[in-house]
Amino acid sequence: MVTSDPLFRCYKCSEELAFDVKIGRRDMCPNCYAYLHCCKNCQYWDPSVHNECLENRAEFIRDREEGNFCLYFTFKESEEGNVSDAEAAKAKLASLFGGSPTPGRSAPQTVDDAKARLEALFKKK
Repeated sequence: MVTSDPLFRCYKCSEELAFDVKIGRRDMCPNCYAYLHCCKNCQYWDPSVHNECLENRAEFIRDREEGNFCLYFTFKESEEGNVSDAEAAKAKLASLFGGSPTPGRSAPQTVDDAKARLEALFKKK
């Protein structure tokens, strides 16, 4: 049986993180300098629930990106295949404008090809 260490990522920049010791309140991401011991990195953070926390005994925290003293903080594990919301949005935007075309259809290679596709799209029937 093969076990792998859990994978942790910064909520802000998706930098892969490795911890030798417990995360402190003022520890920061080495890439973007965002606080690591904050609500947005916690497995209990959920903006769609009351108090934005699945742990109902946790105290209210005003700034979810600031380092805090929450007793229930547990760093959220991410899986290898997960992509951040920002990366998913960028991929959708790129597919709209020909950055990464949909399967079965290639991006226009020349200006004339792009113009022909545009005219075909809005051609009157």
